[in-house]
Amino acid sequence: MYMSKIRIGVIRGGKSDEFEISIKTGGNILKNLPADKYKGVDILITRDGEWHLGGVPKDPREIALHIDVAFNTLHGEHGEDGKVSQILEEMKIPYTGSEAVPSSIALNKPLTKEALRRAGIKVPPGMLIEDYRDEVGGGSRADKIHELALKIFRSIPPPWVLKPARGGSSINTFVAKSFEELQKVLDNLFDYGGDLVVEQYLRGKEVSSGVIENFRHERHYPLMPVEVKKKGDLFNFEEKQQPELICPSTLSRAEKDAVMDTAIKAHKVLGLRDYSVSDFIVLPKSIYLLEVNNNPKCAECSIMAESLKAVGSNIGDLADHLITLALERK
Repeated sequence: MYMSKIRIGVIRGGKSDEFEISIKTGGNILKNLPADKYKGVDILITRDGEWHLGGVPKDPREIALHIDVAFNTLHGEHGEDGKVSQILEEMKIPYTGSEAVPSSIALNKPLTKEALRRAGIKVPPGMLIEDYRDEVGGGSRADKIHELALKIFRSIPPPWVLKPARGGSSINTFVAKSFEELQKVLDNLFDYGGDLVVEQYLRGKEVSSGVIENFRHERHYPLMPVEVKKKGDLFNFEEKQQPELICPSTLSRAEKDAVMDTAIKAHKVLGLRDYSVSDFIVLPKSIYLLEVNNNPKCAECSIMAESLKAVGSNIGDLADHLITLALERK
């Protein structure tokens, strides 16, 4: 009997600074969809937010008529923050990944840190500066930056990590090791505005651990931690495009278990769905959770791809599994 293939709308691109990363993730999902079951439908959202199907601008409601399931591969704001999830919910299209509200919380670093801290998960000491250009009173730009640097210096021991409160891929993320460097970084970030997160920089092993729901007969299946080999102080945007990864990691058995258990706990605490990847810094006697990615990157050289390979799986298997979960919710 002939059975038509399930149409999978792979949504990629988007308005965030992570446009190119989303293009790669979406492209890899399209490439690895099991061809015997699915027909991939490439849906592009341009940098200005316009939806395209087959290279032609279309209203999302019209695009919805051409797909059975939406596979969300957007990263950063306007995609990973729940806005697209909300659109899909309104159109009653089943989709992969977390729902709108948990997605919005997970992309907001201060909200995420507070939720994790309340659950007993260690996060780096830090502070939130809301629209920091307006944080300090009058005076010149240099005066404002100097006053704010003093406030940070008196609150958090150096070195410091400074990053936007929303977003990912280490875009506009900097490390400052001295008061002079701190002022320079604040000056670099001044024109971006918005809310700023400042944390104490912790020097340790940087690892990431994924969680997949209802996989291999486990409600929350933890993937082996992947260790990142950094060239500098940060696993920066450029390195994330061609990362040097170590899997299995050099962590002890106890450290691996602790990382995986915490990744599952963070996934539950934030109310995430389907899958996630949590980033950690592992110190000799402590493990700190840095961020939780509610819509993990799935490009060929991604941490998720490496994690799956380590357990004898691949991106095609993951895509099939996530689509199945979405269809079960239909």
